Parts: sequence; C-alpha cells; structure tokens
Amino acid sequence: MRYSQTTSSLGLPAQLLLGTVALATLSFGAFFLNVDLTSTAFAYLIVVLLLSLMGSLAASIAVILSVVGLAYFFNAAILTLVIFSLASVVAVGLNRYVLQQDRLLETGAKAQRGEKQTGDALHQSEAYLAQAQELSRTGSFGWKVASGEILWSRETFRIFQCDAATKPTMQFVLQRTHPEDRAAVQRILEQASDDEEDYDHEYRLLLPDGSVKHLHSLARAVRDASGNIEFVGAVTDITATKVVEQELRESEQRFRDYAETASDWFWESGPDHRMTRVTDPANAIGIVSSRLIGQVPWEFAADFESEPEKWRQFRATIDAHLPFRDFVYRTSNEIGASFYVQASGKPIFDGSGKFLGYRGGAADVSSAVRAKQAEQELREVKAELAHVTRVTTLGELTASIAHEINQPLAGVIANADACIRWLQHDPPDLEAARRSVEWIIDDGKRASEVILRVRALAKKTDFEKVSLDVNDLARDTIALVHRELSSHAVSVRTNLAPNLPKIFRDRIQLQQVMINLVMNGIDAMDSVEDCSRELVIRSSQNDSGRVVVAVTDCGIGIRPEVAERLFNPFFTTKSAGLGMGLSICRSIVEAHGGWISASGKDGFGATFEVVLPLQQEEACDGVPRLVA
Repeated sequence: MRYSQTTSSLGLPAQLLLGTVALATLSFGAFFLNVDLTSTAFAYLIVVLLLSLMGSLAASIAVILSVVGLAYFFNAAILTLVIFSLASVVAVGLNRYVLQQDRLLETGAKAQRGEKQTGDALHQSEAYLAQAQELSRTGSFGWKVASGEILWSRETFRIFQCDAATKPTMQFVLQRTHPEDRAAVQRILEQASDDEEDYDHEYRLLLPDGSVKHLHSLARAVRDASGNIEFVGAVTDITATKVVEQELRESEQRFRDYAETASDWFWESGPDHRMTRVTDPANAIGIVSSRLIGQVPWEFAADFESEPEKWRQFRATIDAHLPFRDFVYRTSNEIGASFYVQASGKPIFDGSGKFLGYRGGAADVSSAVRAKQAEQELREVKAELAHVTRVTTLGELTASIAHEINQPLAGVIANADACIRWLQHDPPDLEAARRSVEWIIDDGKRASEVILRVRALAKKTDFEKVSLDVNDLARDTIALVHRELSSHAVSVRTNLAPNLPKIFRDRIQLQQVMINLVMNGIDAMDSVEDCSRELVIRSSQNDSGRVVVAVTDCGIGIRPEVAERLFNPFFTTKSAGLGMGLSICRSIVEAHGGWISASGKDGFGATFEVVLPLQQEEACDGVPRLVA
C-alpha cells in the first residue's frame, strides 16, 4: 500500500516512460537470450501488474505494448495474444480491486482512529470543564421553555444539594429558592421567557439543612433547530463572596461607630502635610473640621512661637516621613478657648513607595495636661508646706537647739579663760594652753554642727539625693531633740542594726520625717505617769532588702476609729495641732519610693514604721525617679 501511494504520486509522463523502458528492456533481453514465449509472456504480465500499481492507464498501455512485443519479437499466434490480453486485463482488474479495498480499509481505520481521538479529546475536555466548574463553583444549565425540560451539569446538582438522579424542574428550583426571594425569581424567569431576553440576577437558596446559599444566575436566550426559545446559562455559588462582603460591611460599620462615638478624631494629610480630612468628633470641642482642611498643624497651633524647638523636631520627623506618637501641642477653638491636643500619625505610601501623606488620630488631652500642671503645683505647695512644717518644728525645738548650742559655747568660754590663765603663768604653761585651745576647737565644731543641722532643716531646698546612712540620721535626730526628750522625761533606747547598706535619698526630707515621728512619740507619752517614758528607735533590713526604721513609744496608743485617718491631711488628735505632720511624712516617704505605716492598740503605745528601698522605685507623686 505504501508502494502504491508512492508510485501513484508520479506524473503520467513519468509512468509511461518508466513502463516503456521496463518493457523494452525485457523484450530485448528475452529476444537476445532466446527465452521461450511462455516465460516472456509471464514476465510481461508481471511488469503489467507492477505498472497497474501506478494507475489503470499505465497498465493499459503496458498491456498494448506487451502484445506488440510478443507479436513482433516472438511471432505469437493470435489466440495466444488474445489469451495474454484477457489474462492481463483480469490481473490488472483484480489488482486494482484489491488496491481499492485496501484504500477503503485504510480510510475506515483512519476514521476510527480519528473518532477515537476526538472522543478522547472530548472526554478530556468534559473532565476539564467539570473540574473547572467545581473549582469556580459554577454550574451550567439548559432550560427549554416550551417543554419545561431542564438540564443540569454535575456542579449544578452539587450547588442545589441534590442527587444527580433528581429530575430538575422549575418547581424544584422555586421550592429550593429562599421564601423571601421566590416571588422575585419567578417574576424574572417569567418575564425573560415572555420577552425572549437574556437574564442576570442574584438570589438565595434555603437548603433542607437550614443553610443559606447565595447564587448568581445568568442565561442567554437562543432558538433551537425547531425555532423554540431555550435558555443556556450558568449559576455560580457566591456564598463565600457574600459572607466576605457582609463581614467587610460589618467591619466598616463597626469602625465607623467607633470613630463616631469616640472622643478622639481622625485625620489625614497630603504629601505637603496639609490636612485633607478631619472627622467630625473634633467639632465636640469647638473645632470646625472644615477650618483645618488645607492647613499644616503649625498654622493652627498656639504654641508654635513659644516652643520652637518642639516644633522643629516635629517638622524634622514628618519631613523624614517617620511615624510619630503622642505629640502634644496647644491650640484654640472658634471661641478662643485654649486646649491641648495629643496627636499620633504614621506615613502612608503607594505600591511603588511614593509618599502620600500621613494618617492618624488626635485627642483632647486638656484635662490630663492641666491635671499634670495641677500635680506640679501641688508638689510645689507640698514642698512649701513641708518647709513651713520644718520651720515650725524648729520653733518648737528652740529650747533644745539653744541648749545644744549653749553647751559647746560655754565650753568655749571656759576653755578660753583657762587658756589665758595658763599663758599668764610664769613661765607660761604652753602645754596646758595648747590643750585648752584644742578643747575650744572641739566645742566650736560641736556648735557648728548643731547650727548646720538647724540651718539645713530651715533651708528651702529642692529634692537632693545623697548617699545616706539611716543610723547616722537617727543619731542626728536624737541630738536635735535631746532637750525636748529631757524636758519631757523621755529616755531613748536605740536598736540600730550594724552595717546597714546606705540609701540614696534626700537627707533633709527624711530627717524631717524622723523628727516628726519622735516628736509625736514624745507628745503621745505626756499623759503617762505610772511607768517610765521610753522611746525606742530601731533600724533593720527586711527580707526584700529594704531598709526599715521604726519609732515606738509607750504612750496612749491608737484608737481603732483613728487608725484609718492618721495620715489624712488636717486630721489631728492634738488640741493645737494642724493635722499635716503625718500627711507630709507619708508624702515624703512615698516620694522616695517607700511607705509608712502605723500599728498599736488603744492604751498600749504605737509604732510607726518607715520602709525605704535601697534604690529609687516608682514614686507616688509623679516626679521622675531613678528606678532600680
């Protein structure tokens, strides 16, 4: 078959030339070789059959030439020539018939192979389509309006949650449609079929398990071979999209509610830092949002000129397109009222990194700023009051101070007289005079130390932290109030722990606390007559490493109704007291990161205990402290 296809592709002249050459060669060969007639005729017949593969015309010419050759070269009889001719025609006919059947069989095989390939491709295409429909959650359908016949793809059955054996009908579709959408769906389908027009709509399904699906259905109206209208379309499950849209709407509404109900407001600015958007809550404090649009912050700030360094740093930050947080500035509203704004913002950029401006929030912090200012003023008042209290305490200790100073001064005078006498001897007793001068120096130092302690208490100073030994503080306090202790017949017993670590505190303020506690103990024992009046001062270090100083008296104790109010301002149990001593003590101790407490029972004395950390912990007055 392949040979036939190849040779038949030769042109007719080539076929004739090839046949003539083959017959001529055969004829001359047989003639000169004296081949017999029968063999020569058989050879001619083979050549004719071969030429018949090229076509009927070539074979016919070959038969004629073969007959001429047999007659001319071999003098064949007429009957022989007729028989040869008939045999050639029959052979050629049979050969052509076989070739024709072969071609028909080959054509049929090709058609079968083509049909199989087409079927395989169609099956693969259908599989791809089914997979694509499942991935996109889109099913296809056909609806013949005249007969009511509906055809669904496998994905459409899945969308409607029914078995593929279910026969889809319009009644079934409407039955699965959500009751709230059913009338609208029916109206759309009826109108589309009446007008013979395409349709596109969304609706919901209410499935047997109670779940709801959102569908998007669209179809095109076409005519079939009979001229009847049918709709070919697709239905997509858009439930996930609807859920995301609903969540997005709820999220937007939620943040819109936050923005509308918050006391803060939100703003946006462009690349030139000019305001492009300010939300309405700014109106609540008297700012008209529209007035800020187009302005840069320093144009409506009231402290731009008074605090240039703050604004210079702010402008450097936003010019560098850096985020900023809690920037506080002062401005005024429409009626001229001054208030403080705290703003935070972050830079925004597009996908290519181009700076678009800032987006942020702001809040009215006037109350907080003014509260902080009030706290500062209160601290200043407390410091002034503490100073007044110290001076008042010094007034109460005048006799004790005078006694402490008089003693060394008397010694100075006595030793000076003695020194003169020693020098008046003949010869002068220089050694004795020298000892008298040394005693004068010692007494002068004692008097100087007393004056320095008094001056420190009377001096109005800022908070100054120094390395401090609480045992030395206790001894200095006893020296300052020595006269008061003696005049009230109070003895002092100390139980000071050795080698206590030093604390980093303000000496003057803590000594004021110590003096106040000792003086309170002396006052508490005024009415004690049946036992000795003893004041005990102890120092120690607790388990957490803090230093503890305690002052214990054996006075009237603390009544239960008084215990909770001891440290309140202006509360006092003394007839002539101001009620500020213990309150100031608590403020001082808490400012140093510690605490003060009182314990005791009515009639059994009282103990006031001060606990101080070695390093500065968080203070309660808001003043920045060193934190360990």
